[in-house]
Amino acid sequence: MTEATAAPQPNSNSAPSPAQPAAPAAVAANPAPAAAAPAPAQPVKFTARPMRIGVIPFLNVQPLIWDMKNHHQLFPVAPRQMGDLLKKGQLDVAIAPVATKFLSPELQIVPVGAIGCKGPVKSVRLLSNAPLPTVTRLFADERSRTSVLLARLILKKWYGVRKLEVKHVDMENFKPSQTKPWEAVLQFGDIALETAPTGMSVLDLGEEWFLRTQKPFIFAVWMARNVQVAREIEMDLLAAKTEGLKHLQEIVDHYKGIWVFHRAQAKEYLEKNIDYSYTQVEVKGQLEFERLLKEEGLIL
Repeated sequence: MTEATAAPQPNSNSAPSPAQPAAPAAVAANPAPAAAAPAPAQPVKFTARPMRIGVIPFLNVQPLIWDMKNHHQLFPVAPRQMGDLLKKGQLDVAIAPVATKFLSPELQIVPVGAIGCKGPVKSVRLLSNAPLPTVTRLFADERSRTSVLLARLILKKWYGVRKLEVKHVDMENFKPSQTKPWEAVLQFGDIALETAPTGMSVLDLGEEWFLRTQKPFIFAVWMARNVQVAREIEMDLLAAKTEGLKHLQEIVDHYKGIWVFHRAQAKEYLEKNIDYSYTQVEVKGQLEFERLLKEEGLIL
């Protein structure tokens, strides 16, 4: 991508400025995600100082970070780690799982964009070999938090599952088809866009949530470590999203991930399944999720 006018181009090996905390070694050692698309004709004009931004390295995040790597430092971080890194000051802002806000209310939401859905999401699903009320064990990726809480809520509240063991596995190498009748598998992100194993039942968690509540669901939202950072970065995040949503085809054409969708299907997924809005409508869905989690004793 073309470098923004007069903007420095930080990278994961550069020394942070005094006002900017260093990223943790585990994050700084990883390269930023590959560019989602070729250089835009008109680079986004970012106005905030360069910041350290945590991003989930999935296809659905790419429209939110359009052209940002040419001004800000982007670090791929597992969703579950976002909150801790923000609270420690090792990241300034992150597209973090919404459950992070429930568990760390001191973090500041930047209300300019989110990753959510109003119906089928396709990329968060439960796979099973038997009726869901019989499930007693859930295999899940340890990187997830919001998706695991959503799965536990759905199974408990609407399928009557009272005792559920959550077992973390390496989902990249796990074979869902080998699960027992009383076991289910939670997949989220790019891997959930792949064709499900033959014979397994598929429950789209976004669709199930909307069916039960008639409200949108928010999986992740922009969060900052404090109010000052949130105010400073707000316009940059909005500018990146606004421009990114204009370039979904370029994003799909140049994205290198683990999914095996055809490009047309991937573009349709970004256009029709993922909702990047964060308005009062989405906030109501977020608050309903938090309320039900507390009602079912899944969070304090």
